[in-house]
Amino acid sequence: QALDLVGGPPTAQAHPRCSRFAARRAVLDARHRAHVGEMPITPEQFAMTLENMTRAWESIPPENRLPKDEEKSFFDDCKQTCLEIIERWHSGESSHADREDLAREYTKDDDGVAKLFRDIQLIRDDPFVQAADLKLRLIKYTAEPRD
Repeated sequence: QALDLVGGPPTAQAHPRCSRFAARRAVLDARHRAHVGEMPITPEQFAMTLENMTRAWESIPPENRLPKDEEKSFFDDCKQTCLEIIERWHSGESSHADREDLAREYTKDDDGVAKLFRDIQLIRDDPFVQAADLKLRLIKYTAEPRD
């Protein structure tokens, strides 16, 4: 029997790849919980954060976004952005469905930033997170190179 990925009871019709994905997810989740006790931010919550960032960049005309030749992953240099994310959760400016829970989990100080940074490093290889990071890059970096 395979796991139903939307939280329902196990089904016999699930695709074999879905079963492998669910098993990999369970391993990643267990690894994350072992490292941090509970799982403060889930891959789905962080993917939603990246998707919100993508929507913000989509509202900017493509020619006014960052240059294509400067493209980088969110994870390449994210400590400052972690602080900005936490500030948005605390201010209520974020549209994230779990912003209040995340604001309680991550304090608006250096310790909160360090904790969020550590936690997202543990989930950065999650398929949902990787897909959201890729989409963010494709939207954020569309302008022509700077002179």
